[in-house]
Amino acid sequence: LMSSIASIIMFKTIDLFSFQVNLGIPIIMGLFICNNIIIQRFGIDEVKRIMTTSGIAYIVVGIIVSLLSLTINSDYVLTSNEVFNSLFGYDINNIRIFIGGFVSIMLMLWSSSYVYYYISKNILWFSNIGTMLFIQMLESIIFVIISYIGEFDFTLLFGMIVIRYLIKIMIGMIGLIPVYTIVKMKDK
Repeated sequence: LMSSIASIIMFKTIDLFSFQVNLGIPIIMGLFICNNIIIQRFGIDEVKRIMTTSGIAYIVVGIIVSLLSLTINSDYVLTSNEVFNSLFGYDINNIRIFIGGFVSIMLMLWSSSYVYYYISKNILWFSNIGTMLFIQMLESIIFVIISYIGEFDFTLLFGMIVIRYLIKIMIGMIGLIPVYTIVKMKDK
């Protein structure tokens, strides 16, 4: 469900400090937090199922949205046609954002699971924070480069990576609470 929502909301951006920021960041962090909880509860083997389910859902929703963009525009509601086409229309930027989102989410789930699993044998808070700091920077760099290189200059790309990373770290720190709570319930 989260990857389906992420594949749609990833297209919508807002200006934050003059940098483009995707609204799908909280959903991606939700996937990351759920991934960490599932690894703690069920182990690393469950990650393959998560990646398969998330990847299929992301692609299916992308295909459905692409098919919907082929529909004939209404002559009565011109404003909604423009909004829909700007979000989901066949534009090279939308395709790059879709591919960037898919690649970065799959890489984030795969790499975070292995890093988190092998660090988690030591201290839980260290594995959560360490994984989050490293993997979210990697995910931010990959997404912004795939989605926006050539569209913005290097300074804006760097700013987009930093803003995206800082937002993800703030959400991730809040997400530590459910991870600790659920892991503690497992221990009882």
